[in-house]
Amino acid sequence: MIDNSIKYRPIHRLLVANRGEIAVRIIRTARKMGIKTIGVITKFEPHTTADEEIFLEGNTLAETYLNVEAIIKAALAKKADAIHPGYGFLSENPLLAEASQKAGLLFVGPTAEVIRKIGDKANARRLAQSLDIPVTKGFFGTVEEIYKQKQELPYPLLIKAAVGGGGKAMIMVISPTELYSKLKQASREAERYFGDKTLLVEQLIHQPRHIEVQILADHHGNCIHLYERECSIQRRYQKIIEESPSPFVTEALREKLTSDALKLCKNIGYQNAGTVEFLVDKNANYFFLEVNARLQVEHPVTEMITSIDLVEQQLLIAMGLPLELSQEEIKIDGHALECRIYAEDPQNNFQPAPGKILSVQWPKESLARTDSWFYEPVEILPDFDPMLAKIITHAPTRSYAIEKMKMALQSTLLMGNINNIWYLKNIMKNSDFKAGRINTDFCEVFKAPIPAPTTIESVVAATLIWQFQTKPLTTDVWGEIGFFRFSNQVRYLINGKPIEINYQREEEHFSFSLKEETPKAVSNVLIEENKIEFSLDNKKLQFNWVITPDNELLLEREVENWKVMPHHQLPKNSANKNPLISNHNGAGVTAPIPGKIIEINIHEGEQIKAGDTLMVLEAMKMENHIQMPQDGIVKKIFIEQGNQVKANEILVEIENIKN
Repeated sequence: MIDNSIKYRPIHRLLVANRGEIAVRIIRTARKMGIKTIGVITKFEPHTTADEEIFLEGNTLAETYLNVEAIIKAALAKKADAIHPGYGFLSENPLLAEASQKAGLLFVGPTAEVIRKIGDKANARRLAQSLDIPVTKGFFGTVEEIYKQKQELPYPLLIKAAVGGGGKAMIMVISPTELYSKLKQASREAERYFGDKTLLVEQLIHQPRHIEVQILADHHGNCIHLYERECSIQRRYQKIIEESPSPFVTEALREKLTSDALKLCKNIGYQNAGTVEFLVDKNANYFFLEVNARLQVEHPVTEMITSIDLVEQQLLIAMGLPLELSQEEIKIDGHALECRIYAEDPQNNFQPAPGKILSVQWPKESLARTDSWFYEPVEILPDFDPMLAKIITHAPTRSYAIEKMKMALQSTLLMGNINNIWYLKNIMKNSDFKAGRINTDFCEVFKAPIPAPTTIESVVAATLIWQFQTKPLTTDVWGEIGFFRFSNQVRYLINGKPIEINYQREEEHFSFSLKEETPKAVSNVLIEENKIEFSLDNKKLQFNWVITPDNELLLEREVENWKVMPHHQLPKNSANKNPLISNHNGAGVTAPIPGKIIEINIHEGEQIKAGDTLMVLEAMKMENHIQMPQDGIVKKIFIEQGNQVKANEILVEIENIKN
């Protein structure tokens, strides 16, 4: 269908109002279409892959990526025809869509009116109910309004921001006793991330699957679906593994989900790409969740099984062109999986882990598609979401796609910073995951097996191989020739501990011993860029390696890492310094990661119990509650609310309670 009243407006210049991998993703397709791209840069991220750049003044997200006026001003200054908001930030903010229209710019997304209709979860739920689409029982309002109804709420329940998504401000509540504090926390997060404190509290469905339908709709009344994605593997209500099609969805269920998704979108006159999300229980009963009026993070799995570039379709629709795709033409081709790579620690409740990545290796393109924003060493700042990349595999069957993902993750290397690659590898091996027996509680139940600790002899062997076969990066003559070459003894500091080694070198192999222990034989040595392989007493081992900015050797294996420095290269005053205050009267509490202190709950002189929350640190779009390590008295608070703090910075001095 073509509506001749719709005027075609070509896009020659596109402002990408976002950052990270989605900005790179949009720029890639726009460039393929012959569209000039303009990237926004800030003082924290001064680089872009776009054809041109424009600087946004400001020190906070509110002043830069969340600043509607600044984004519009930048687009006009660069003579852009259109703005693509990506996902997150202003992508579902009707004010940006509205301001774009008033400024004569095309907005690559639905209209402000449509965003208002479905961006507010209360409106979206009422709309779904009016169309006989099932919804869960829920209540909307402010903290106080909802708290007044605490006895009527359907426990257990889930608190959400009424506006926004992405797992932010989503908190589970088991009983009325914890309701008020969690409402306050969700309200803070909702205001900070979406500028609206209104909350939705709804019935928690037991162990559901999270299944969503991708739709495309143009300005001419055409609306189609691109099948479903399953996004049930989540932590903190944020997805980490997605796939398409869902291993659970039958043809009958698919027909219901896609029909309801199209019915809802047609009813509101939706335009551009969008996603209708559902929760589905074990009996295939489904409940409308929300509509995401933007491109989803997980869109690549849909692209892989349909061979449709969703960003390209977004841009063509924004220009006023009709969809050239019919529902009958769109077929499912094989199976696709996506793993999100995060800078976070799965062994520590997925705590964000900002820091420096010293070495980068992504899978070969023939094995997997990688969507990322960096391909060389980079610093991961605490100011943004911890997602680093998405790795996507596609194969004729689900089991084949899983095997390809195993190989892709195995060939991925991000050294120097904690990440979740090891955790994702273990999920790929899990029998329940491989069988498709998954739900949104999977990560709560699944325990990745911790590998057996690596022996110090293995670390020493890897270190000796590195030093025998590489040239030290030093201007010191003694370091250049390698003093150890004139001796059969060497001394290292390994994670701060001195280790003395005796060794004997042969042409193809060597042996060594620690103190008076039995010598260990090393053979089958292979050293490449960032990889060391060898056999130690006939046991095959592999380490990753890189040289740190401090000229230390960093070795990594599975979830373990070691910093190694030859004794002769140690800098002066290299003794380890304990960042904690510690004396006979008490100790100090330090920041676990860099971030911003957004709440302080204590006063000097106050007596606090172990486990009580002292303050809240925000990092990578997540609140981290810093708790009292022991019963004690707050002797001194070193920071103020609103302060930015560094990792291991002392926050509070604690005095022991005297008996």
